[in-house]
Amino acid sequence: MVRVLVVSPFPTVRAGLRALVEGHGDLVVAEARMSVDQDGLASTTADVALIDGEADIAAIAALARARPDLGVVLMGGKLPGDLTVGHAARGYLRRDAGEEEILAAVRAVARGLTVVDPVRIEELLAPPEGRQRVQPPEGETLTRREMEVLQLIADGLPNKTIATQLGISEHTAKFHVSSVLSKLGAFSRTEAVSTAARRGLLVL
Repeated sequence: MVRVLVVSPFPTVRAGLRALVEGHGDLVVAEARMSVDQDGLASTTADVALIDGEADIAAIAALARARPDLGVVLMGGKLPGDLTVGHAARGYLRRDAGEEEILAAVRAVARGLTVVDPVRIEELLAPPEGRQRVQPPEGETLTRREMEVLQLIADGLPNKTIATQLGISEHTAKFHVSSVLSKLGAFSRTEAVSTAARRGLLVL
């Protein structure tokens, strides 16, 4: 059973997403909120947060920090410049995504996979508006451990699973993921994988 947190500032959108989720036996709405507030976030029972992209980005970042293990699926809206959100979100869909796409994304993210609608890939790879892309230092290479982390990122694994796979703490896994993104000059996991593939560091 996958418990889903439904979030949207619009009642009709919330009602629609809730009805969609509750219509399937393997999914259940744990909570439905008008917005992502900071009260009780750490105690939410949800496995996946299905969030309307019109919700407040700062609040979504707070949710990501409070529950780093929570799978986040963002639907539409402006892609976050906040790296906390970018690293936490493992699903990016159009706001007008169909029922099958939404359900497939929720189930995939619940299993620790990453789902990106093809229409949104170019947006993800573009640097956030108003920010300059930071180029990694010339000649900077990934360590052996960082290469292992990069491969697990490419496999769509979240930090917690990466930590388990490598026998390290989740905090250390987060550190390695951040280091990989920094060295590759990437703003997101998706961009890191794409950049690494172009440089011949990964075979996809």
